[in-house]
Amino acid sequence: MNNGVLMDVIACIAAIIIPIATVTVVAELVEALKPRWYHAVPVMRRSALSAGLLLPAAILWATPGGEVYAPDRIFSIDGPWNLGFLEMLETRWAPYLQQVPAVYLHAYDAPLWVRVVISLHALLVLAAMLLPFRVWPPAEAARAMLCGLLIIVTAASVALYAVCASYWLLHQFSFWIVAALGLLFQRFRLHREHRARGH
Repeated sequence: MNNGVLMDVIACIAAIIIPIATVTVVAELVEALKPRWYHAVPVMRRSALSAGLLLPAAILWATPGGEVYAPDRIFSIDGPWNLGFLEMLETRWAPYLQQVPAVYLHAYDAPLWVRVVISLHALLVLAAMLLPFRVWPPAEAARAMLCGLLIIVTAASVALYAVCASYWLLHQFSFWIVAALGLLFQRFRLHREHRARGH
């Protein structure tokens, strides 16, 4: 196995491990920071998680260049996903994180569904940040609020990463995907011919 192939394999493994490791580390941080009975009040944790998962939908709308997600661009040899792993992070994933202010600044002329998503996101963030102060004393409420913030940021970042990494991985394995589909088609065709002969 030459160095180029080895590096590609390592990059693909890293692309899969990174989100799992990130979620694991953040879960441990939340476990260490959480106030008493934090898990007994799931509405705050669920609000934070929902807020983090809703934001990527609005960010994907706000960022120009959505045509890179057309299915036919995945398998294009010179397409937008023919990148190294680090280059994918720099040119595909990182720009989305910079679009968070734009999502709110341009919400007024967004489609209705985007405005609904942004409104729900804002309400869920407020719930995750302010509800703790109705449940715990200020010091513990601040810890719960920090837990909520960690969950929001992690959920949004990992969701956006998952979109970019999925397309990138599909492109990396495009040869094997096409080969597997070809084998399946050939097997199906042979099976039909076999049945047509009455065997």
